[in-house]
Amino acid sequence: MGIFDTVYLDPPRICRSCGAEIGEVQTKVFDPGLREYRVGDVIYGSPFLNGVVQEELYCSHCNASKQKVYFTVWHTLLVGVYDHLEDAEARIGSVDRSELLDYIVQHQAEALRWHDRFSRLYGELQNFHDFQTGANGDPRKRQESPMFFRIRKYVDTDDPLGELIKANKPVNPEDETEVSREEESV
Repeated sequence: MGIFDTVYLDPPRICRSCGAEIGEVQTKVFDPGLREYRVGDVIYGSPFLNGVVQEELYCSHCNASKQKVYFTVWHTLLVGVYDHLEDAEARIGSVDRSELLDYIVQHQAEALRWHDRFSRLYGELQNFHDFQTGANGDPRKRQESPMFFRIRKYVDTDDPLGELIKANKPVNPEDETEVSREEESV
């Protein structure tokens, strides 16, 4: 069996046998580490700098694997997933600087979202810890302290830690879609 990496297909492919959507393909070609890749990601453990990888699509709906896809890797960057080898090979010569800048911007924005989520969760957990341990004096005054404003609605629930985690969870863990506090309260 072994460990696979997953490459997400955008757009998804359609199974030729049953018509179901195939949104991902697994591969062992790269350094397998249960990583997930999308076009624009740097491939860790790529066995080559530039090239094309052929993989078979597997349809979990009908258990068929009659289709192939081709990953184009350019300087260890996944720059495309194609249905035909010729298209994948042609892609290697067509990568330009503006695309590279787009990939960088995309990854920096994603890193910032993760940083913001982590910082928000860490801050709220630290405040909750301080609240519970009495780090700021008189327990009666702690409830009204502006320091605990962000966690005030969680501290009196049956499971305050669970509520903090739920409040900081993305809407869709697969793609890390965020929900702002304002959207949650509507």
